[in-house]
Amino acid sequence: MKASSFLQLKIYRRTFLIYLFIVIVLFFFIISNRYSNARIAGQQFFSEQMDRAFFQVEEELDSVVSTIDNFLIRLNSSPVLKKDFFLFFGASPAEYTASRLRSGDMSYESYLGSCDHLLTDSNYLIRYILYYCEDNVICMEYSQEGYSRYKTIEPEEGEALCRTGYAYTRDIYLDSVYRGKISFIIDVAVPIEKAFCREGEIAVWMEIQGEGKFLGDTPDSDVSFEKIGESGRHLGLMSLTDRKMGQYFYSIHASEHYSCLVVAAGKAGVYMQDQIKELWVLAFGLLLAFVLITILYTRQFSKDGRFLQDILYSMEHAREGTFQRVEVGKRSDEYAAIARRLNGLYEYLETLIQQKYELTISQQRTQMQMLSSQLNPHFLYNTLERIRLRALKAQNPEIARATANLGLLYRNIVKTEPVIPLEKEIDITKQYLDLMCFLHDGEFLYHCDMKEEVFDILTPKIWMQPIMENFFKHNFGEDERIKIIVFTGEKCGEGIKLTFFDNIGYIPEEQLAYLNGCFTPEEGKRDEESRGGIGLQNVYHRLWLYYGDKVTMTIRNNAPSGVCIEVLLRDCAEITSEAPPQAVAEHFFRKEAD
Repeated sequence: MKASSFLQLKIYRRTFLIYLFIVIVLFFFIISNRYSNARIAGQQFFSEQMDRAFFQVEEELDSVVSTIDNFLIRLNSSPVLKKDFFLFFGASPAEYTASRLRSGDMSYESYLGSCDHLLTDSNYLIRYILYYCEDNVICMEYSQEGYSRYKTIEPEEGEALCRTGYAYTRDIYLDSVYRGKISFIIDVAVPIEKAFCREGEIAVWMEIQGEGKFLGDTPDSDVSFEKIGESGRHLGLMSLTDRKMGQYFYSIHASEHYSCLVVAAGKAGVYMQDQIKELWVLAFGLLLAFVLITILYTRQFSKDGRFLQDILYSMEHAREGTFQRVEVGKRSDEYAAIARRLNGLYEYLETLIQQKYELTISQQRTQMQMLSSQLNPHFLYNTLERIRLRALKAQNPEIARATANLGLLYRNIVKTEPVIPLEKEIDITKQYLDLMCFLHDGEFLYHCDMKEEVFDILTPKIWMQPIMENFFKHNFGEDERIKIIVFTGEKCGEGIKLTFFDNIGYIPEEQLAYLNGCFTPEEGKRDEESRGGIGLQNVYHRLWLYYGDKVTMTIRNNAPSGVCIEVLLRDCAEITSEAPPQAVAEHFFRKEAD
């Protein structure tokens, strides 16, 4: 027997499937819960790194702004430097150079030299210096390497340049007279990219002055960082539509001072590496534990299943008449106790069959042979028929009719099947009562009121006749009173009710209680000698053997006089004469088994 064959047994299959369901649900619950915790830890780690990066950006921008402030303070406090500033912005580059050469002193501090120091101190984050005069805007453009270019632009173009970065603007005065303003355009993207984008792990979308652009690795166009930026300043989880990109953590940082918004997205797996390793270890450990437990359960279930199959096979053989004992071995559980009791039952049944069944069959066979040798039924039938013919020749039809009834009654008793419809049983009873009418000439009458609705019910043969005989034996004396027997049958709420009563006779209450106490299965199982020859008890026992607990029999005094016997058959309508013989046999043997 294979290890998996225990699944053929419902008790183990249901238990094993429930166990597997619980194990799978528990496994996925633990893994999903730990994975959720790992995501939270990874997201927190990512958020902390992004917070530090944004803080670093703001610190660097604060440093640049502080450098610019120091530059402006030095510009306003130095008349020479301020004069050179206005000279630079008030003339063309050629005129400014010529003026410097005419002065003959190239060693004094110049505006351009101070700007070079400013760029160096700002880590070359200043991209434009715009000086707004009355009519136009003078622009000094610087590259990341510090190279500059001088040009004059329109105010609208200057406003456009201000939107490319953070514009730090201050007013310029000369002798308390407003002479314009100067704007320093700081490239915010450089410190953001340097702080956020490391080793290509993070993609950044930056928005400044309403203009946005990507920094670092650019994700797919399906991901709208603009919408993410509008969703609010909070942390969350974003799943990119491109499966190759996987899942990303993202963070949103906004700086009101520098008018910039930074949305950073980092691959979740990078920030969950340690947690994922722990999760794999946990998953492997749980899976190994579940597999080991499942193997142990399967082994035990298989062992019990094989033993239970042996018990079932043994019972199947017993049903066929072969008592095959179950090998218990060293088992000491409940299954072993069942097997031992079953083996004991087999021994008892074998002994019982040997001592009771075979002996009884032998005795019955002997009795039948003796009866057959003593009386030839055909001889009796022929004799009764000749008596009937002679009575007819002697013009005595009453004797001829009685003789015919006697022969027909004997033939029905001998030839009829053990189980017959109730209608046939009623006919046999009428034949017996017709004979009694002949014997009690003019002193006996009977009346039958059986409804047709009960005719098809199957019943054991010859059980009503002993009831009628009991009336004649105990209730009817040798007097001239008219004796009457009435028997009725009809369907009622509980089943089928059959009533038999006469008009003469009385039973004391103590005797009634004793007789009704005899109408029980326990009393009916006693042998004939111990039953004391009570015919009514024999009738009840025969009905109980066929109908089981569905039959009830009671006896009582009938008002104003007489004795009444009542038989109630509950729920027996399904056993009718229309039922096939096999169904009748199964019903009969089922009642005997009960």
